[in-house]
Amino acid sequence: MLDFTKMDINTIVTGKRSDGVRYLQLFWQEYTSIFNEKVNPGCPICLTTCVNKYKKYFNEMASETQYKLKPKYENIPLRFGSSVLVNNSNITEEYAKELLARPNGERFFSQLPEPTIQEPKEEKPQRKKRSQAKKKTTVDEAAQQQAEPKAQQAQEEGLPNAEQQ
Repeated sequence: MLDFTKMDINTIVTGKRSDGVRYLQLFWQEYTSIFNEKVNPGCPICLTTCVNKYKKYFNEMASETQYKLKPKYENIPLRFGSSVLVNNSNITEEYAKELLARPNGERFFSQLPEPTIQEPKEEKPQRKKRSQAKKKTTVDEAAQQQAEPKAQQAQEEGLPNAEQQ
């Protein structure tokens, strides 16, 4: 299969395959099968228009971005006062994100990529800060902490609890 997107008009008009079939005939066959339009094969202006349309069609299909602008928003300025005009042939991820950042930015697009679900990252346990690690204890809390081990020891030995007396 010939790649007409990489050929100039002169090559399409004058070129031939090794078996003698002209590129122009093959181009018209492929063009009419894709676009289903009647064409005038003898008109050089029509040929130029059809070749440009054909190349644009395949370049859009090969576009890496998944963002597509609605036809009425073709050549929209990237931001107010910007000289960069965004259209489907030059749109990038960065341009699309900047347009989406506008209020109701989704209205510019006929096609948006499906949102990807990001798995939550495993959270590392946070280290305690020094002020949290060394908590000041009151006198009552300190006495209770000292009494708890003594009470456990007394229970293990079978002695009556000192707090019950």
